[in-house]
Amino acid sequence: MGIFLEALTGLGLLYELDAYAGEDEDEYGDLEVAQAASVLGTGAVVGSGSGQQSEDEEGGEAVREARSVREAVFSSWLGALTSLDRVHQALVLFPWLVQWASERVELKTRRCEELRCQAAQLVDAQALVVAAGVSVMERPAFVSGDPALAALGSAGAVESALGRLWERWRGAVERGWEHPREYGYMCHYLADAIGRRRKGRDELVGRGGRLLEQWGGAGEVVASGARGERVLVTRVLPEGWSQRRERGSFFDRLSEWEQGVLAAFAVSAGWEAGQLVVRLQAPEVVAVRLLSGRRGAGLSYDEDDGAAARMVKPRSGEGVVPGVFDDTPVSGRRLVTAQHLRALRSTVRDAEQLYLVAGLDKGVEVVSLSVLEKRCAAGWRGIIVAAASDLPEELFAGREAAPEEKEGPVWAARVHDPDQEGFGSGLSVAEGEQVVVRLCEGRLDAGQALRSLTLARCVVDLRELTSGSYDERGDARYPFVSVVWHGLLAMEQLDLEPFEGPDGDWPGSGLPLGVLAAVQVYTTDAAGRYQGRAHSPACAHRRPLYRLEEDDELVPLAQMLGNKEFDPCSKCGGYAVRRLTGEQVAYYRAAHRLHALAQTVRYAAEGRGVRGGVGELVEALTEFSELDRSVLKAWFVSGAEVRQWQRVVRGLRESLVRAGTPAG
Repeated sequence: MGIFLEALTGLGLLYELDAYAGEDEDEYGDLEVAQAASVLGTGAVVGSGSGQQSEDEEGGEAVREARSVREAVFSSWLGALTSLDRVHQALVLFPWLVQWASERVELKTRRCEELRCQAAQLVDAQALVVAAGVSVMERPAFVSGDPALAALGSAGAVESALGRLWERWRGAVERGWEHPREYGYMCHYLADAIGRRRKGRDELVGRGGRLLEQWGGAGEVVASGARGERVLVTRVLPEGWSQRRERGSFFDRLSEWEQGVLAAFAVSAGWEAGQLVVRLQAPEVVAVRLLSGRRGAGLSYDEDDGAAARMVKPRSGEGVVPGVFDDTPVSGRRLVTAQHLRALRSTVRDAEQLYLVAGLDKGVEVVSLSVLEKRCAAGWRGIIVAAASDLPEELFAGREAAPEEKEGPVWAARVHDPDQEGFGSGLSVAEGEQVVVRLCEGRLDAGQALRSLTLARCVVDLRELTSGSYDERGDARYPFVSVVWHGLLAMEQLDLEPFEGPDGDWPGSGLPLGVLAAVQVYTTDAAGRYQGRAHSPACAHRRPLYRLEEDDELVPLAQMLGNKEFDPCSKCGGYAVRRLTGEQVAYYRAAHRLHALAQTVRYAAEGRGVRGGVGELVEALTEFSELDRSVLKAWFVSGAEVRQWQRVVRGLRESLVRAGTPAG
């Protein structure tokens, strides 16, 4: 229902049905269009009756006004075509509305054709054909030794300057809808090569003008030599409604030449399964250029299998029906299809988010919409269970920042003493959640960020959250705001000394990694294979900040500890770890407490004075040697690790005994 209402209301279907449904008082009428076409086609002057302007000035003003009319009419026609396209896309998604909307769709269709006919009057079809002829011309041979070109310098300079003029002129002719003779002013660009020197400038400009005339004449010859016509068809892929409202119609991004071709040579425009289909009956040289897919053709064209113009009606289909995106019981859900996902992306503003899905191949998992689209295209079969936005508000009740925290720092101060309760808490999942809330305060929707964080925690490899999908502008799509990464990754570096071997000036204690062994480490280079140092997602040396990339590396902490070639950045430490669970933080703190105690025991064994006396050392060692079975099971993954822990504790007690210190 939410998808349907968003597609129907606001700037959705109801708005589009009313747009371009009839003549608008701000649009130009047929008489004004015919008058503008007369000026653009013959150069006749439409006088103001004042008699104050010269013929050239008065004629120039008339041409400028006529061109303004042309731009406005084309804008209205392409806007109407885009609006009608959006209507048909909605009717494919919700086919039960076709009959209800049919009368208003017919009004829009007629108005769209009226505007196309107006636009066709304002372009010179022959000029479009000649421009197509110019596009297939080879670069002409430039004759050196012409006295009029002597001001350009050497033969090489002459050829270079003429080559630049040719490319500039041909590019303008190819993109525009004017006849090549209208670009004669470009001969002045040839004089730019001699700077401010005046000698020979007039001769140079005159020679350039004659060259442009020759090139234009050659284009006319090419165009006239290609006889016959072809019927072509182009299909315009639908774009998301919200994106197109913000960035304009796709047709606005076509060149003037291609817009003119669509207006002058189109014989029908219809819709098939949400896809705009335009058929053209174009001269041979125009068809060749369009079929080549190069030099100014923004759409993809194919030869039509039949010359008859026909209007394709919207095809009825399943559309968006109950059981795909709603709260239908899971047992009654429908398999999601690529059509459903297109509907979701084109109608819902925050469609690019995380989704809990269930499929036959991987079971229940969390993926982004971009990943889900790729899977559906590859034949994936499954259902959508819920989106991040579907998680209930009650789940996050009380998670907002406390009043005293709103004015405090975002990042909690790091605790260095393992005997304090807060040691290692900056690495925890709970602290990551609070960081997200504090970063959202006053700027972002903390509730949606927490929903995204909750689902993202279920993803096995966090690199999958960087979808590698891009929108029509080339910007990468991400399923949540960047602050969520702070809830997933801890940028604080781990102190791994307790788990290193007992060697060196500051020996480790040789403790097992236990539940920390599988902690995920993300870095740009875990083994020092590439030039330069390794960086974390938070490093200022890489862009974008606080975000994983698909080519980042993931290694478990156990492997990271053994990578002797790891060369970290001095600014960021070279890596970030996936935030630790409660059990992992508890073991991390316990290992550091035992490591600190081991240092004290060594001092006592060496005869140094220790604060608290031997009794406290014995009591502390007893705490670590008599761990509860449930704690051992939570901290260690194997019996060998339990025995390794116990050996370290037993060795500390024995070192006290060997030193002659009673150990109780």
